Amino acid sequence: KMETPPAETPTTNGEGFEIMSETMQFKRYVRVVDRIVKYPNGTEVKFDVLVSKSNHFVTVVPFFTASKEFGMIREYAQGPNQMILSVACGGYESSKHTSVRHAAECELSEECALKGGEWIKLISDDSPGVMEAKWAAMRFTPFLVIDPIIDDSPLPQDAEEYITQERMGAEQVESLAYSGALHLPSAITTFMALKHLRLHSLL
Repeated sequence: KMETPPAETPTTNGEGFEIMSETMQFKRYVRVVDRIVKYPNGTEVKFDVLVSKSNHFVTVVPFFTASKEFGMIREYAQGPNQMILSVACGGYESSKHTSVRHAAECELSEECALKGGEWIKLISDDSPGVMEAKWAAMRFTPFLVIDPIIDDSPLPQDAEEYITQERMGAEQVESLAYSGALHLPSAITTFMALKHLRLHSLL
């Protein structure tokens, strides 16, 4: 079954909000646009909006049924300037990936050095993705992969990435998510994965 590519942000919607213009203000790892929006009452408002090449990314968390452990990563996070616990995350690009699932498979190889397994998309097929934040145009698709195997030839990490892998018990990961130790996409992916695993008696 072919996946529908992520949809672009509509310039109008059924609620009467219209994007009048967008001007790129900054472009490097992230991009910031100056967006002018007309409200239903005619007022025009300017916003800084965070965007990306496709406005879509993926998250993927591996789970190993024999040990009841998640495959997590520790990576350098430039915002808090520290190593943080995370799930694998990466952007979807139509020029590089055949589908959103393919983007997730690439991130699993690159950041976790894993491949294969049973793949579960944690949101419905008709969902445009989970919103990252009100001030960002990006959405993400979360995946759970059960019992992947070691990738002996993993894809190379990006030059700016500093990542190590570790396995961690499900209860510990859940506790860390509730403590605020995981960034939002990782926490949401973890909660969705835990729900799926419990519903299917894997935990």
